[in-house]
Amino acid sequence: MLRTFAGIAVILSAALVLIAAEPLPATPVSASKLTNAESARRKLGLYANYPSVPTIGRVKVAILDSGFDRIDGKRPYLPKSAVLVEHYDRAFIEKFKLGEPDFQKPFVPGESHGRLMAQIVWAATGGSAFGPQFYLLNANGPTLFRRAVRYAIEQKVDVILFSGTFEGAGNFDGRGPINTAVDDAVAAGIIWVNAAGNSGGMVHNGPVNIDGDGFLKLRTGTDPTALRFANRLDENAVTITLTWNDYKEVEDAGTDKDLDLIVEDWLGRPVGESKLKQVPAGAVAGVGETKNPRERLVLADLPAKPAGEEYRIRVKAKSANFGPLDRIRILVSSSRTAAMTDPDTGKPLVPVEFLDASKSGEIYPPADHAGVLAVGDSSLQSAVGPTVDGRLKPDVILGDSVARFSNGDESIGSSNAAAYFAGVVAVLRATEPGLTTGNVRDWVRQLDRKKTPVDARVRVAEDRVTEPAPLSPNQERAMRYASIALEEKRRRGEVNPEVIVSNPGGTVVVRPGGVEPAVRPVGAKAEPALKEAVLHAPWITPTPRELAALIRGR
Repeated sequence: MLRTFAGIAVILSAALVLIAAEPLPATPVSASKLTNAESARRKLGLYANYPSVPTIGRVKVAILDSGFDRIDGKRPYLPKSAVLVEHYDRAFIEKFKLGEPDFQKPFVPGESHGRLMAQIVWAATGGSAFGPQFYLLNANGPTLFRRAVRYAIEQKVDVILFSGTFEGAGNFDGRGPINTAVDDAVAAGIIWVNAAGNSGGMVHNGPVNIDGDGFLKLRTGTDPTALRFANRLDENAVTITLTWNDYKEVEDAGTDKDLDLIVEDWLGRPVGESKLKQVPAGAVAGVGETKNPRERLVLADLPAKPAGEEYRIRVKAKSANFGPLDRIRILVSSSRTAAMTDPDTGKPLVPVEFLDASKSGEIYPPADHAGVLAVGDSSLQSAVGPTVDGRLKPDVILGDSVARFSNGDESIGSSNAAAYFAGVVAVLRATEPGLTTGNVRDWVRQLDRKKTPVDARVRVAEDRVTEPAPLSPNQERAMRYASIALEEKRRRGEVNPEVIVSNPGGTVVVRPGGVEPAVRPVGAKAEPALKEAVLHAPWITPTPRELAALIRGR
């Protein structure tokens, strides 16, 4: 019996040795994921109508961004099929003439924005392990952007998402060197979804009116050559970007129109200056020179100032060749964007407030491209148009863009809104492979027709005033920018100022007396009453039946 127990002990001991020698299962690597995916899909109308999309693996989505931090194949942020491209092959660059082949630019270290956008897209499509097929492409700067666009075209992607904008590179009319690259993608049938940008309330637009000292007249009232902005936080970094409408269709084309950018404190003491010399085509830009119509000033570590001591922005003309069609755009941006609490009132305040912003004309390339679906949300930070040529932007508005992740991060903004919408488009493309950007615009037009668009107050025949239903956020913004544009025209001395606004529901003319169709039907009776303007309704995803009717007319 003792020998029997001894034998058993030997066997057990050997078994334990074998177990110890066998490696334990690897502990799963944690990966932050979207925690409000289900509620977001419900709000978008996807959960009920597209609970699963078996064909989602056939859809190719390219995410263009400057960083996809932590995409290394170890953490399951995205489907395993996702392709990451940081550098582009020399043969590819040479074949499509995409800049100097030796020029390479890596991802921004630690930048996770692109990965987060891709995660939102994936969550919106249902989070299937089978797709979509993601291409995560380096678009860190204009040259890499053009390479990323061409790479996406060559891969025959269905959807491109670019949740960013370029501060320059365009004349606010949908053209310019960045939009030239977008032309190729749109021509290839790719549905391009772009963030409208988060520059709401932080942009000033105006003509180039020069006073006797060479400074631009930027507003009326006292000190008309100064635009004011308030900085409420110490150790803040504020960036001022001045551009003007002399960009050409190619990069670094040159300009002979020269402006300087100056920032002063409330006592007129210089805080910072950007005085690059603009050089024309054919010349080589040396030190302190540029071939682009842009001045950019970064004010690092800017002190906070109380009310009444706001900073001043001035622009000075260094050349005398500006005319009545020349326009400037000034963008104020802050490294600190989270709302702060007013110590006196307890109410939330933005860290930086641009007191003389136009509150319109805030769309930058490539969101201003005519073939791009620019997407914004209902927050005040979401940028609004119109474009210089009168097109309503954004093209789509989402009522909610919040994204919550399991690591505690939470964000809102037009970047998120564009990512959610790219997921919507991917689902619709998987369901109906023939979906086009035109189909999406047609659906927006249908949504516009279903609602009852109204002006803020509608005057009826008996001169009574009726209070309509509350305006949508996009309607409020549209009326706001129209009224501001009218006021600018009035200040410039136009006798009968008007603003023409084009949108999927038609074209309207906004005048001081109200809004009316741009073209009155023959024989129509002239009415003094305010007309109803057709403006974009909040996005609602079409049902499969509505989608089929949209694509095939059945």
